[in-house]
Amino acid sequence: MAHTEGGGKLVLILAKDEPGVDALERALLDHGLNVVQASPAATLTLLADLEPDLILVDPSELDPRAAEGVHSSEAFTFALVSSPSPENLRMAMRIGAMDFLVRPLSDEGVEEAEHLLSTYRSTRRRAVRQRKQEGEASWRLKREIQELKECYLQQSRALDDVQDLFYLDLSRMMTIFDNIMDGILFVDPEGQITLMNPKAEAYLGVKSFVAIGRPLEETRENQELVQEILRGHLKAKEDYVGTAATLEIPVKKGDFLYLEVRTTGVRDYKGSFAGMLTVIKDVTAEQKSDQMKNRYLSIVSHELRTPLTGIKTFATMLGKGVLGKLPEKQQRVVDSIREQSLRLEHEIDKLISLGRIESGDFALDREVFPIIELLDQILLPFEAVAEERGIKLDRNIAETHELVHADRDDLRRAIQALVENALKFTNEGGQVVVSLTEKDDLVEISVQDNGPGIDSKYQKRIFEKFFQIENPLTRQHGGAGLGLSVAKGVAEAHGGQLEFESEPGKGSDFRVWLPVWTDSADKEGCDVGPGEEPLCLDSGEGQKES
Repeated sequence: MAHTEGGGKLVLILAKDEPGVDALERALLDHGLNVVQASPAATLTLLADLEPDLILVDPSELDPRAAEGVHSSEAFTFALVSSPSPENLRMAMRIGAMDFLVRPLSDEGVEEAEHLLSTYRSTRRRAVRQRKQEGEASWRLKREIQELKECYLQQSRALDDVQDLFYLDLSRMMTIFDNIMDGILFVDPEGQITLMNPKAEAYLGVKSFVAIGRPLEETRENQELVQEILRGHLKAKEDYVGTAATLEIPVKKGDFLYLEVRTTGVRDYKGSFAGMLTVIKDVTAEQKSDQMKNRYLSIVSHELRTPLTGIKTFATMLGKGVLGKLPEKQQRVVDSIREQSLRLEHEIDKLISLGRIESGDFALDREVFPIIELLDQILLPFEAVAEERGIKLDRNIAETHELVHADRDDLRRAIQALVENALKFTNEGGQVVVSLTEKDDLVEISVQDNGPGIDSKYQKRIFEKFFQIENPLTRQHGGAGLGLSVAKGVAEAHGGQLEFESEPGKGSDFRVWLPVWTDSADKEGCDVGPGEEPLCLDSGEGQKES
């Protein structure tokens, strides 16, 4: 409305003439207000024409349309009632009255005017404050709505970008998944197939649209492969440890398909078990290549050993004077021939051992014996070698009577490789320490040197067959790079392990852990006398195996 406080407010009195109403009109005029008094019948017209600030009306004299007009007006409304009865008060509330005056009014009208103006002013101030607060709230709400709108649009655009990237990555992943050369199979925690690529379809002999949603054990084709996958699933479900196995599957007469099956448990982002992933890889070419290589190495090794045996035998006979005493110069030459023959024989043994690594034929001829006894036998020949090279070979061997159940020749070969390797790479004036200690149910054989150590970039590869740190064309040390590989294979075949620590410039420490042959059921049927090697009388564990 156009009126402001203190600027002559317009009061509209809609009531019949009576002394009290006239007196109220005069009192309002005395307060500087503009007053219009009219019949309630003219309510709608006056509301439209005058736009009053304050309305004084008897609700009982208004028809429904007039009452609605008063209620919809922005003016402050006071009701004139004959009495404060519930019915009169309900009619006052229907027209939106803020207060009421009881008729008949006083003859002066001053008291009613004061009450009316006081109520009007306080109510108007509250209304102004409320409108201001509502305006501020409305402005804040509009600003928040605008910010939310901008945030929504920004997030919507970001979501579209992420969605596009997701579908692009999904397309790339599915392209890779469908074209990868290995079979990929995923099953949920209940064992039902949820994902498989074309290679897996080929290996399992079933199409994905048939298999997905069904248990793997219902697959009828290639049962050997299915059973191996199920064994891997059982292991993965128990401890999440990945399993690996190589299957030999006949495909035609005299020919085989070799499949490497790797299974591992999968966890979701909460760490809960989410299923099993199996990767099936065709390793036929690698297997056949290894078989051919092993056959070749075996043939070459044995063919080399035959003439070498004759050379070593005759060199030994000449060196020991069996065929007559030799002059000193010739004696040195014959001793060199014999020494080089022994060295060549040692390398041939490594080639033969390599074939045994590939076929898993280590630790076949086991017996029970004191480990300290074998260690003494191994170190004795190296003492002269160490002294000749100016290297101090120390022993730190605890007095122990612990027994091991092992292949004596294989274990000797493994420890010899470690000692030989340490002496080979330790410079003159250096030191090699061989230690034997016990811990729980294990014995630890340590070979430690203070040589040049192994660079960290090579440490992951030192157990690879034929791997050598030195350049083959410029290297100063001999060997075929098989010693550590053989030693690791022997340790693992005996249920132990080979570990090492090395720091460039400070040397290396290789440790072989082997299980101790305990006093439990392993020794049943074995008669062990004081200072004697155990003799096993039956076919149980602890008996020497042939």
